[in-house]
Amino acid sequence: MTETGHKLFSVSNASDRAEGLFVSPGNTDPDILSVSIDSRTVSAGVLFIALIGEVTDGHNYISQAARSGASSVMVSSKYYADNVAYLTGSEFNCCLIVVENTLSGFHKLAASWVSDFENLIKVAVTGSNGKSTTKELIGAILAEDGDTIINEGNLNSETGLPLSVLNIKKEHKYGVFEMGINHPEEMKALVSVFSPQYALVTNIGTAHLGLMGSQEAIAAEKSDIFSLFDKSNIGFIPAEDSWAEYLEDRCPGNTVRYGFNSTEGVDRVSSLGLKGWNIQYKNLEINFKLVGQHNLNNAIASISLSSVLGISPCKIKKGLEKIEPLKGRSQVVEGIYTVIEDSYNANPESMEEIFNFISDLEWAGRVLLVLGTMKELGRESEKMHRVVGSMVVKLDPDLIFFYGSEMRDAYNTVLDSDFSGRVIHNLDYQELENLVLDSLIEGDLILLKGSRSMELNRLADKISKSREVLGV
Repeated sequence: MTETGHKLFSVSNASDRAEGLFVSPGNTDPDILSVSIDSRTVSAGVLFIALIGEVTDGHNYISQAARSGASSVMVSSKYYADNVAYLTGSEFNCCLIVVENTLSGFHKLAASWVSDFENLIKVAVTGSNGKSTTKELIGAILAEDGDTIINEGNLNSETGLPLSVLNIKKEHKYGVFEMGINHPEEMKALVSVFSPQYALVTNIGTAHLGLMGSQEAIAAEKSDIFSLFDKSNIGFIPAEDSWAEYLEDRCPGNTVRYGFNSTEGVDRVSSLGLKGWNIQYKNLEINFKLVGQHNLNNAIASISLSSVLGISPCKIKKGLEKIEPLKGRSQVVEGIYTVIEDSYNANPESMEEIFNFISDLEWAGRVLLVLGTMKELGRESEKMHRVVGSMVVKLDPDLIFFYGSEMRDAYNTVLDSDFSGRVIHNLDYQELENLVLDSLIEGDLILLKGSRSMELNRLADKISKSREVLGV
């Protein structure tokens, strides 16, 4: 739900923007203060958009939205035709915006809103891994130069992005929005809403491989972030990514390759282990708190883009040094046990990245891994879980917990190896939790890594509470 608190537009104006039909049973034209796609959040002044999802149809909730005080509802033309008597009768008494397709109408409404801000500098970020973090980094840097808006959390989809852009206001100088995709043609829909002038790709990996079909399909879909570009626009491409040349070929605008050896001014980087990185940039030292090579890559990406936008090195330093680890994204919590919580998402690339980070640590205590299933890998799932098993063997931790049915393939790969540590496979979360908590001893380093749907954040919370019981 948008949270503007002031008038966005009148219902008739919103209808024009969405290329819809304005229907007012009471001959009124109220103001729209915010937009919602969830009837449970509707209150006075809200436009409720009845989206049709895989599980539920928002049209089933328009009566509830009207009773909650909605100023209007957006419905499909088919639904309107089938229910015109009710929708125009005294019992309903709520303004309507009738469009052929409510998702398309929502996108047109949001795109029209964005177009009102001609001076807004628009930056988009996508990639298989790191896009949320990179968005946060770029946003923090640009905020040092002017009012900046970013999409909150993971509101980066074909429903989340249009909700996010409706929060743009005239005082914003920069808009930084991440764009996430999990099915074909979604990226084109997203760029039609936001029309970025600058777009950055973090990497091309295997996230959503099961839904997209192949890594080339993922690369093609991600490259559509450049689909509205002309020669005045700039695409930022990871220099070391195996798909860099492919992305560059598919960008109609100018391109900038970024990376440790490509980004001008990045002279030296030094790992600070669990404290992050020291980055020497144009005679300045940046103390960057996020751990791992993957987060260093995100920082360098943000430096490249900010530099092209003319942001001074001092502001870049200040912005990056303000960033704290994001919950569930390589967040380090130190104490009697040290936890690396990386439970926001998981795929083979991100697994390898965090394993490499742990391998490079000088850690005196035990290393425990709690690894949850990697989702949305489709036909490649068995193969990729086995790859993770092989990577784990090379890391050689003291204790491994595999959680989830697909992780059995990783478990079997470890059993078939010469791994000498203890390895457990589990399907029940409560049993997993009990086993992990009972296994902990002072000085342990514990990695929690898995797809978000595995909810390993629950275990992070339990470990934290176990510290409290110990008075740590």
